[in-house]
Amino acid sequence: MRTVFLIMIAMVLQLNGYPQKYLINEDVNNDTIIPTHGYARKYDISNYAGYGFVTGSSSNDPPYVISYGKSWQFREGFWGRVKLNNWYAIGSYLEYSRDAYRLRKPVFNDSSSGSEFIWTKQVNNNITLGIFNRFMLNGNNILLDLGANGSFDIMPRIIEKIRPADPDYSSRRTIYNNPKIMNRFNYGLDIRLTYGSVALYAKYRLSGLYSYQRYDLPKGVIGIVVDFKE
Repeated sequence: MRTVFLIMIAMVLQLNGYPQKYLINEDVNNDTIIPTHGYARKYDISNYAGYGFVTGSSSNDPPYVISYGKSWQFREGFWGRVKLNNWYAIGSYLEYSRDAYRLRKPVFNDSSSGSEFIWTKQVNNNITLGIFNRFMLNGNNILLDLGANGSFDIMPRIIEKIRPADPDYSSRRTIYNNPKIMNRFNYGLDIRLTYGSVALYAKYRLSGLYSYQRYDLPKGVIGIVVDFKE
């Protein structure tokens, strides 16, 4: 009888120890396992839109001196990332960006006698694929992305506006599609600093916008991006 009693006591002690061991294991796992839900989950995707202004040095060749306040970039697309641990992730993005440069001089001098030059605009419509390294700072509140990108210009354009000598017309626009002087493949680097759903970004183009030419337009863009997340 005493043997049976001792066995029952041992079983009770074993049952008391099991929940404590289970809770310890759960606490350790919660500190190390990447969450499966919420913004900190392992896999994440978001669409976004942004707007920025051209920056950097300009060529000394006229017509390639620009008006910075009227030269801008609009971009929209989506990104996805895979979280490898609680502070680092890798990802990629696919976007459409429209880069518009307001030039101070005409490119092709398409003007008749007595006409007046008004402005020239160069527009690059790019499809861009990029990859990035993401560093999670201050928990997941601040995100730092460092990446590289390549783009293809699907429809480069140069638009020139003049005021004709003929008083019956207030202005005339001439559009040049796919000029042969344009380099349609470009590549560069980018950086992005995100807090919540709002980010500051900077992009720098390493390649030249023109084929076999010594002149170029400013290579940098600085702007703001907003993520549209769940």
